[in-house]
Amino acid sequence: MQQAKVHLSILDVLRAVAALVVCLFHFNYRDGGFLSTSLEYGHYGVEVFFVISGFVIPLAMSWSRFQYRDMGNFLLRRMVRLYPVFAIVAITNLLLMIYGNSLLGYGGDSPDLTWSRALANFTLTADFVGESWYLPVFWTLAIEAQYYFLIVLSFPLLMYRSAWVRIVTLLLWICPSYFVGYSETVFSWTAFFAIGILVFLYKEKKIGKLMFWLLLILAAFSHQETRNVTSAGVGLLTAVCILWSPQIKSPWLLKLGVTSYSLYLLHLAIGGAVLIHLRMLPERWQWINNQPLGVSLATAASIAVAILFYQYIELPIHNLARSFKTRARKKELAE
Repeated sequence: MQQAKVHLSILDVLRAVAALVVCLFHFNYRDGGFLSTSLEYGHYGVEVFFVISGFVIPLAMSWSRFQYRDMGNFLLRRMVRLYPVFAIVAITNLLLMIYGNSLLGYGGDSPDLTWSRALANFTLTADFVGESWYLPVFWTLAIEAQYYFLIVLSFPLLMYRSAWVRIVTLLLWICPSYFVGYSETVFSWTAFFAIGILVFLYKEKKIGKLMFWLLLILAAFSHQETRNVTSAGVGLLTAVCILWSPQIKSPWLLKLGVTSYSLYLLHLAIGGAVLIHLRMLPERWQWINNQPLGVSLATAASIAVAILFYQYIELPIHNLARSFKTRARKKELAE
């Protein structure tokens, strides 16, 4: 029997919070004030997304009873789920850079529109070949894509009947971050993804409480050696929230969580355009261009566009990805 799916509302809440704080980080005026200093921590929202991926992807694989024969199907579904939305945003951004659009603050005079940069962006390899991303947030999608390849290789071992096989596999996730240090590859983040994987295994009762905490602390230590203590702390806090947070029923937060991927990809273009136009206001209207109001307007505009983008573009693509069933699911549906 296929495992029953249980929707964890805390995941949508965490996604909503992560997307919002990343927006606030990018919309920061950086004027040296208290608010600017606080918003500088917003980039840690990326860490929340990575821990959620570390938890959700193996959970979905467990639901579909993943086996190695399902590897191609799984990767196809993940790419269909994520890549078209990314490609639409990237192509739109590229066209605006080429032709310019005053409404969105593009001048059409970017000096770095080469075929090599385009290839590097659309293959998610820009960091490997020394090219720059069209949008700074794209680097996280490259890390996610690399994570998918690693998880399909290791998931059957993480679920293996021998506890020692599972533990050794977890150590192979945790240790690389410590030895590799900071790099442009997923190996700088494997310990962080391991935090989410550990939460999944603990909830599935595939790992005992003592071993869970020992490996969780080891993963946090390994990651902080690469990143920093704050990053590791955010990872641990996210894990605790997934495990023990009560279900949150806020419709607004849940809706924002569902649209968080669209918001994450679109906020720089939409919110950035709002901030550009605020700076261009006549002097008598410059009182509007203060940080609290500017950040609020940029965030609100980004959320509004993200909701529409999700409804008419991301959701249909998401439904298409769901149509690609694994063999195990197809067999069960036929029975």
